[in-house]
Amino acid sequence: MIIRAASGWQTATADLALILFLITAQAVREEQPTPAVAVENEASAPAASSALALHRPAQGESVSKWLLATVTDERQVATVTVSYTREQRARALAEGERLLEEAENAGVAARLVATPDARDDIVIAVDYLRESEDGTNLAR
Repeated sequence: MIIRAASGWQTATADLALILFLITAQAVREEQPTPAVAVENEASAPAASSALALHRPAQGESVSKWLLATVTDERQVATVTVSYTREQRARALAEGERLLEEAENAGVAARLVATPDARDDIVIAVDYLRESEDGTNLAR
């Protein structure tokens, strides 16, 4: 007669796997901050984005060389994001227009996003936003 233990190594392994699964499920289930909350909490973030490159130009800085070195694919788009306070709106929009024109003169597709905010900030982000020839949205 062969006597076997009521619990073998398979049961112990299954128990450990179940514990690992439950810990992982709990970690995934924890509430993540929404992009809007994350931007408010992180003062340096311009927006929720999957940018390939970010640059914070100084007032009046030329960004042509940076754009030419950064944008390596015609599907990439430079997004000039201008955040401004009420008092600095005209100056911020003029600076955004200047950067947009500089990008277009460098042959880089660009767009301007202006948002009223509590801080005065300008950020240039480069990412894939254009659709490919077959209509696939490359930003997803």
